[in-house]
Amino acid sequence: MCQACDFFTKTVWTALGPKIFHVLFFINIRTRKVHIAGITAKPDKKWVVDTTKSLSFLFQDRTKKLLIRDGDAKFPKEFDELFRPHNAEVKRIPYRSPNLNPYAEGFVGTIKRECLDHFFVFGEEHLKYLIREYIDHYNTKRPHSGINNEPLGYRPRKAKGKIKCQSRLGGMIKHYYWG
Repeated sequence: MCQACDFFTKTVWTALGPKIFHVLFFINIRTRKVHIAGITAKPDKKWVVDTTKSLSFLFQDRTKKLLIRDGDAKFPKEFDELFRPHNAEVKRIPYRSPNLNPYAEGFVGTIKRECLDHFFVFGEEHLKYLIREYIDHYNTKRPHSGINNEPLGYRPRKAKGKIKCQSRLGGMIKHYYWG
């Protein structure tokens, strides 16, 4: 199993003015499933380690695992050590080489292009809502070009009834299905 992790940022408007929030996420390279570890305006090393502990279930099985991450200073030595008991090797990619972590970088571009760039975000809760809705869509309904343009876990069904539309985020994201 191979995972990648990274951060992306979003400017959020608060009562005290704009703040930059950091989002730590993990993506399974084979399945493309994304898990958000946490969101914060102050991503220090302790926060990264504590937040990552909540996703230890991703590494529970006994198979050999690989985690790809960049050289961001927010990833301390303790972060890498979290994965050793789970038979996971952490690979740090060289500085300024995003092409060595393409799945994580691709996801960052996707969530920004398809969701976050279309909204002025007012407060941390608004950001969490947008990300939660998008991740649910991404992990269940969105077609992925790298896996035959099908949603994750797709099982073909016979077409019956009328075509229906499920809309999210004020119509920004739409999913059409047979109903």
